[in-house]
Amino acid sequence: MTAALPEPAEAPAPRWCSPLAGHRFDTTVEVRAEEMRGIAELGVRNLRRLQYHDRSAPGWAAIGRLLRPLEVVNAGLDGPVTQHRRRAMLDVVALLLLRCAEEGRTIWGWTEDEWVHLLGRDQSEFRRNAPAWAGDEVRPYLAAHAYLLGSFTGFDRLGSFQRLTLARQIFGRDRLSNEIAQVRAVLDEWGYRLGRDDDTLLPMVACRLFLLNRSPHVDELTTELFDRVRREHLLPGTQMNTLHALQRAVSALGSAIRPGRAPAVTRPGPPAGHQIGSGGSTAGMPPRR
Repeated sequence: MTAALPEPAEAPAPRWCSPLAGHRFDTTVEVRAEEMRGIAELGVRNLRRLQYHDRSAPGWAAIGRLLRPLEVVNAGLDGPVTQHRRRAMLDVVALLLLRCAEEGRTIWGWTEDEWVHLLGRDQSEFRRNAPAWAGDEVRPYLAAHAYLLGSFTGFDRLGSFQRLTLARQIFGRDRLSNEIAQVRAVLDEWGYRLGRDDDTLLPMVACRLFLLNRSPHVDELTTELFDRVRREHLLPGTQMNTLHALQRAVSALGSAIRPGRAPAVTRPGPPAGHQIGSGGSTAGMPPRR
């Protein structure tokens, strides 16, 4: 009788990396004259890519440098691309291109305050600062571009912003669920309500930390990060007990790489000597300011 073959070991979930990784972009801050003309010639209707937009208009080639990173971000976001979501993603691209032309500077040179102004400290402020055609559904996708292209993490300045939704778009719903499940298992064993599947506090707090850390992996959460959250009051007081429980669980899981997991990958910075606006290019994550 032939012995049954052992079940193959489950493949480890791939580590997250930015959708910008492996791409090289010209990060010159100044918008060039031909790019300004291209945006003006295309106009709002073409830039929004509405039903009758002209795909062959020469302006598209002129703004290729500005358009490409925006398209890469949209392509890397998690979730089903419904018609409603696709419309919002296209409108984000149009909004950012128009703002680049207004400011005369590309997204690589925007400050945190400028991103906050565009995103709005709440939905009402976003509506006041955005064009009339940019609906409420645009704001979450705009935040994803701010995070991935602008290194923006000042979400505490945006009011009751849905950070969990944003984290799922950026890091992937399944990956987040798997990472949080590791913490839940520990807390459930200790008898915490946070260990239950119907709890909503743990995902909210964990996703805030993942966004700040620019990584959705539990084994990359550090004591320094937890200390920073407390020191800078980045969570409301009602969530501090959850933060404490999360830190205990992370400590219990241990800092060593677990079997079957790849070692943590250092997130890339700008090449040595690269300066924003130097006319050079950089790979992966944008230069930090």
